[in-house]
Amino acid sequence: MKQKILLLLFLNFFYFSYASEIIVIPSNQFNIDNNKKLILSNLDVTYINIQWSGEKTSITFDVNYEFETPVTIIKIGTPYKVINPADNKLYVLYFTELPLITITTHDLIVDDPYVLGNFRIVETNQNTVISNIGIQYRGASSQFLPKKPFEIEFWNDVTGEETHDESLLGMHSDDGWNLQAMYNESLRFHSKTNNDLWRLIHKPYYLNSEPEAASGIEMKYAELFLNGEYRGIYCVGEKVNRKLLKLKKYNKNIKGELYKGDQWGESTLLNSLLSYDNNQSLWGGYEYKHPKEETDWTNIYNFVDFVVNETDSKFLSEYKTKFEINNAVDYFIFLNLLRATDNRGKNLYLAKYNNNSPYFYVPWDLDGTFGTIWNGQHENITNDLLSNGLYDRLLNDCSAGGFREKLNLRWSELRNTLITHSSLMTMLTNNYNILKQNGVYERESMAWPDYNADETELDYISTWLTNRLAFLDLKFSESCNTLDVATFDRVLKTTIYPNPTSDVVNISLVDNLKYTIFLYDTTGKLLLNDHFEGDQYQISIKDLSKGIYYIKVLDSDNKVDVKRVIKN
Repeated sequence: MKQKILLLLFLNFFYFSYASEIIVIPSNQFNIDNNKKLILSNLDVTYINIQWSGEKTSITFDVNYEFETPVTIIKIGTPYKVINPADNKLYVLYFTELPLITITTHDLIVDDPYVLGNFRIVETNQNTVISNIGIQYRGASSQFLPKKPFEIEFWNDVTGEETHDESLLGMHSDDGWNLQAMYNESLRFHSKTNNDLWRLIHKPYYLNSEPEAASGIEMKYAELFLNGEYRGIYCVGEKVNRKLLKLKKYNKNIKGELYKGDQWGESTLLNSLLSYDNNQSLWGGYEYKHPKEETDWTNIYNFVDFVVNETDSKFLSEYKTKFEINNAVDYFIFLNLLRATDNRGKNLYLAKYNNNSPYFYVPWDLDGTFGTIWNGQHENITNDLLSNGLYDRLLNDCSAGGFREKLNLRWSELRNTLITHSSLMTMLTNNYNILKQNGVYERESMAWPDYNADETELDYISTWLTNRLAFLDLKFSESCNTLDVATFDRVLKTTIYPNPTSDVVNISLVDNLKYTIFLYDTTGKLLLNDHFEGDQYQISIKDLSKGIYYIKVLDSDNKVDVKRVIKN
């Protein structure tokens, strides 16, 4: 009897020891691309390593696969070779922390109309949304790229007659969502970082009345399998619409308004005025978005007419009632910080919260930024200002509390908080690290053979951003001359010597005034902020590391100069 008990104990120990080596993945937390021989799971690796703590030899994805080499610790982003014993084929297995999206369709996806699909998104914590959807391609030039963006709509039926709202990945609830492909973004982080930055910089002016209103969209990463094919990393993105912005609903008359700058047009750039037709949903580059119950271009026509044709005196006295000035200031800073050349009129929404309230801007499609343009190519220009017809006129407002004064003050405020080299690079690097650590760049290359993650992009952006910030520090601290804004000279006559130097830097100024001296390193970190009065100043840099530094001098009239000094 005793021998039988010992034998049973041994068999139980053998069984549970062997079983603990076989990882079992729930059927909703993996996808397999049989053509690419790729398996991707987002089951929590911490859970896996606790649940199956020993050496792992097998893993089950409905059928059993054998690890080519036994594994003790499972890590995200690490490729594991596994063998399907049924056909002896070798697959590459990855674990990711990112949500998995699975879409299947019965018909070919086209630009329009939506076609029926089945949708599932699963997070690592097993939060799941499953629904019928309508799916179509979105975008213009991006549709000609190999990796295409999509637009989806959640359906209650199979025809799209009824839709329903869903909250995805903790974002606001809506029936329509975008899946951004980011194919023209080398490291797949421009759009997401920029939209996050805008929401940090700007809040809706009517937030007290609408506490859930957003100033722009939120985006979150997910990995997509479409009809059994791994399509790579996408950003699940909110749509700019009435619900996101909390614009007033139509109530037998137009209250809130929303127009999308869909094309480069004279009206979107606010340079000239065109006649309109209320039977058309497009006018002058704009697409009519809200209200859907009535199409009437009168209000926006009158606004464009005001910007284009009003006299200088009347424009300056009335524009604050037509356009929200703090939004105008924040967007001008944002536009030029990113040097978003594709976002001066096109890729820009014009919105109004309620009747008799001012218009405001909402950004969109923020991919060509930080020294790149819309097609992903570098354009290493840092010394220009982007504008449109509205900003051309706003820059002439030199009144107390006017646009130029608010621009100076807001830039100074943001340069001490959100708009520093360090904080901006941290945002970009954090998104890069998420994708890098999860092995996304390797899988993007598997999905799109022409893709190669250019990891020098971060260095390029860092250098570009240093130069861009130095230029904007100069331009956005300029005072205003109503007679000649464009050519008004606000540059201090400053001399620094010796340069290069290993010890001290002497600063010589023409006038005997009050000055503020700033010293920055190439990351934008502020090393010195000092005030003095006179025409000579000396900075000791002997304790600093060798390299390049920037000296900014600001006088009491807000004249400014930025000099580069080399520590040897």
